[in-house]
Amino acid sequence: MYHARMSRQLQTLLTVAALFCASGAVHAADVLAGRSAAQSKCAQCHDADDWEGEDAASLESLIRDIVAGKVKHKNKLELTPAEISNIAAYWGAGKK
Repeated sequence: MYHARMSRQLQTLLTVAALFCASGAVHAADVLAGRSAAQSKCAQCHDADDWEGEDAASLESLIRDIVAGKVKHKNKLELTPAEISNIAAYWGAGKK
């Protein structure tokens, strides 16, 4: 009886953990999509090397502030939240 109850609890725990991990994967930033977005919307003025040493979180915050108009930028940026996350992930990963 004890083993059956522990087995059910373990199975429930593993199911919850799997669902949690799967939901995070859906919302995780996509570096390849970030590369594409950066190339189409940012490459005219910026290169991935411009952000060397910066982490994705600080880049995401900066890009959000630029899009919101809180930080001055040469051009007005119109990016979706997903594009912001993806570009930040791409630049933060140091990809070229």
